[in-house]
Amino acid sequence: MAITSNCALLLAGQNSACEAPARKFWQQAVIINKAHIDTESVEISLTDFDSENPVCAYNVKFSLKEGKSGLRFIGPESGTSFFGSFDKSLSDLGHTQYIHNASVLVVGNTESAMCILDSLSKGLFVVAFQYTDGTVVIYGLENGLTAQDFTYDPQAGGGGQAIVLSSLESAPERYLPLIYKSEIPGNETADFDSAFANNGS
Repeated sequence: MAITSNCALLLAGQNSACEAPARKFWQQAVIINKAHIDTESVEISLTDFDSENPVCAYNVKFSLKEGKSGLRFIGPESGTSFFGSFDKSLSDLGHTQYIHNASVLVVGNTESAMCILDSLSKGLFVVAFQYTDGTVVIYGLENGLTAQDFTYDPQAGGGGQAIVLSSLESAPERYLPLIYKSEIPGNETADFDSAFANNGS
C-alpha cells in the first residue's frame, strides 16, 4: 500500500513566462537581537485557488519589547553582500526543516567593528531584508541565527567582509523565511525603515 503525505498539498500553479520576479535585495538589513522580540504571530494557510475565496498566507507579524529596535546595516547599493537564502533537509525523524542563512556586510577595523563581529559570533539574531519590490522577509525568527566561521581580512576584502549568519544545526527552523506583515496594513516598508522600533507610543 502506498503512503500518501497529507502534510501539504500543492493547490496552485505558477506562470513565470512573462513577468520576471523580484530577486534583488536592497543592500541593507535590520538585525534584531532575538531576546528583544516580544510577541510574534505566524500565519500559514493555503486553500485551493479555484475555490470561491482562495487564500495563500505564509507570513509573520511581530513586535519588539518596549524601547527596543533592530540595528540597521547598510552597504553600497551596487554591492551584493546583503542577501538571504535557506537550505531544506529532513530531520532524523523525517520532518522537514530549514537552515536559514543571512549575509551582511561588516566593514572596518575599529573597536566598534570588533564589538559587532564578537556579538554576531556569540549571540542569536533575527535578520530582516527587503526586496526591491518592497517585500520584507524575516530569517531566523523561531530559533535565531549566529555567525558562521569566517576569516576577517579587511585589506583583502576591500575594507570589510560579508558575514553569514545561519541557523544552528541543532536548532533549525520549522518554516521557510517568513513574509513580514505590519500590524498596520501596508506599513511594512515604514516598519523596516524604522528598524521595527517600539517606542512605546
